[in-house]
Amino acid sequence: MHCKKCKDHGSLTIRKEHVYCVNCFMINVNHKFRACIGKNKILSSNEKVLVCLTGGQSSTVLLDLIYNGLLQDSHKKLRIIPFFLHLTGFGEKETDHKVAELVINQCKSYEFNVYIVNISKFYFQKSNTLPNINNLSETNTEEDLKTNLKNILNKVTPTSSNDIEMKIKHDTFRRVAKECQCNFIFTAETTTTLAVNLLSNLAIGRGSQVEYDIGFSDNRDEIKILRPIKDITEEELHHYIQIKNLPHISVDKIQENSLQSVIKKFVWDLQENFPATVSTVCKTADKIGAIEKSDKRCQFCKSSLASNNEKLTAMEATNFSRTVSNFHPGQNLNETRPIESTNEYDSSMFPFINKYFCYCCSRNYLELGNQNSNLFKDEK
Repeated sequence: MHCKKCKDHGSLTIRKEHVYCVNCFMINVNHKFRACIGKNKILSSNEKVLVCLTGGQSSTVLLDLIYNGLLQDSHKKLRIIPFFLHLTGFGEKETDHKVAELVINQCKSYEFNVYIVNISKFYFQKSNTLPNINNLSETNTEEDLKTNLKNILNKVTPTSSNDIEMKIKHDTFRRVAKECQCNFIFTAETTTTLAVNLLSNLAIGRGSQVEYDIGFSDNRDEIKILRPIKDITEEELHHYIQIKNLPHISVDKIQENSLQSVIKKFVWDLQENFPATVSTVCKTADKIGAIEKSDKRCQFCKSSLASNNEKLTAMEATNFSRTVSNFHPGQNLNETRPIESTNEYDSSMFPFINKYFCYCCSRNYLELGNQNSNLFKDEK
C-alpha cells in the first residue's frame, strides 16, 4: 500500500480507498482547513475571530490547526487575532467543571487564553460582562438559573430541546463576540456533523435555513459564524487526534431518543458501508439556497420570515384541519379562535407564525408554553 501523494509506504486508509503516509495526511488536513478559509475570501488580514471550543474531538483539532496556522511563515501564516470561548451551564456541575478545566489546559498548552462563560448568566440575565480569562470561579455561580434552564429543556421533546439549545448557544456566541469586538466566529462543525444537521433541518422544518446552518458562513447577523473545518470528516479527525496524541473529551451534544440522534445513527451507519455518503449529502446542501430574503426576522433564530403566499402550504392545511376538527355542530366557523392572536401568548398550532417566528421556532414556542415564552423574547 503506497501513499497516493508521495508514493511512499502508506499507513492510513481514508474512506476505505485513499491511502496516506502520516506526513501527507497531516499536510492534507491542514490544506483543507486553510483552503476552506481562503477560497471563501471573507476574512480580512488581522481580523479578530472568536473561536468556540467544547473540549471535544472537533474543537481540539480546530484549536491545533489555528495554532499551527499562526506559526507559519509570512506567506502561509493564518492572519487572524483569535479569542477563545467555552460555554458552561448545559450539563451537570461536575461535568461542566471537568470539561472547562480541560479546555483551559488545552489553551494554556498553546499559550492561549480562554473565556469560560456561564450560559445562564450571559443569556438569561442578559449580562454583557465577560469573566476573567482562564477563570472557573463564575461558571457555577448562577446555579438556580442553570437548573432552571435544564428544567425548561426537559419540558419539551428531545428533538426540540436539541434545536433550542443550539440556537441559544449561537446567540450567546454572538453576544460574547460583540464584547470582544469580533466580527467573525469559528465553530468546529465537520462535514459529518453538517450532513446530520442538513437532514435534521429538513425533518424539523428548517429547510429554508439550510444555507445558513450548513454552509461555510452563517450571515443572518452582522457577526458571521464560519465553519473552517467543514470539509474535514470525523474519520480524519480521529486519525489526527491519534497521530498528535491530543487530549480531548467525548462530548455528545445530541440528546438520545431525538430525531437528530436517529438521523445521526442513520448517517454514520450508511457512511460505514458507503464512504461517499457524507460528501454527497454536503455537496447537495451547497446547492440549496435560502428563501427570498425579507426584512422581517424570526425573533429567536434571526432567519428571514416567509412572505405572504397565495398558494396553500402544508402548514396552513394543517392549521385548517385543526380548526375544523375543533368545530362543533351548530357552531359558526367564524366563531373559532383566529390563527393569529393579538394576545401575549398565542396557543394556536403555529403561534405567531411568520409574524414573530419561523415555522420551527413557532412549534418550539408552542411546546414551551406560556410560562417559558420569555425564552423567545428578543430583548437585545
